[in-house]
Amino acid sequence: MAGMLAHGPYAEFAALLIISALAGAIAVRLRQPVLIAYIVVGILVGPGVFGIVTAHDQVALLAEIGVTVLLFVVGLKLDLHHIRHIGPVALATGLGQLGFTIVFGFLIIVLMGKSLMDALYVAVALTFSSTIIVVKLLSDKRELDSLHGRIAVGFLIVQDVAVVLAMMTMSALRGAGEDAVLAVAGQLALRLVGATVLMFVLMRYVLPWLVHAMARSQELLLIFAIAWGTGLAALGEVAGFSKEAGAFLAGFSLASTRYREAMNARLTGIRDFMRLYALSSGN
Repeated sequence: MAGMLAHGPYAEFAALLIISALAGAIAVRLRQPVLIAYIVVGILVGPGVFGIVTAHDQVALLAEIGVTVLLFVVGLKLDLHHIRHIGPVALATGLGQLGFTIVFGFLIIVLMGKSLMDALYVAVALTFSSTIIVVKLLSDKRELDSLHGRIAVGFLIVQDVAVVLAMMTMSALRGAGEDAVLAVAGQLALRLVGATVLMFVLMRYVLPWLVHAMARSQELLLIFAIAWGTGLAALGEVAGFSKEAGAFLAGFSLASTRYREAMNARLTGIRDFMRLYALSSGN
């Protein structure tokens, strides 16, 4: 194995796949979730234990693409009809949990003697959860399309977007005076309004005929779906949000088209393969 790994990143990817397949087979034999095996493999082959895999940049890139594809597929399953039913519930529970965690976390950190800004950062950090692990568990149990599964995914997306906005606000306010609060709030509001208007225009006037044109070829439809998901993920990061939020919105923007099931079916294998790197890398 050591001689094989000496040949570079390709050999490391092959070794990671072999080890993950063996660990996954053991997990299935023991009737345990496969994702636990993937996470354990990531810990063991990473620099924290044995350091077998050293192509960290390449694995991290594949992990980011895996998370992007996963959340794109999740968004692809949430059409407007379901959003009308679960949206208010997900929004209320997501914001309620955020408020509760931030307030109590902030008070506890302040009582420990930390500054107000440090306490706010820690309190916001406490609200983070692993969207990919929850979605994977729901998917393995075939509960992703159930009512509670959709509410849970909506809850996580609301949480992720709210936390990203909070981190953007705090980063902009650090070192700025009190008179900058309104300016920062105005910039965030403009970004949100701009993203909303852009998504409305795309979903109403552009995507229907564009997807129809791409659907003339099944291979082209698959490439378009991946390009659209990764493209909006990159755009979301450039706009100051996150790749995850951009990928989710990319899938959601195509959820109302009649080709969403075709795209979902063709992305399933790619999603499962790329998710291996997302889990084993710790993302």
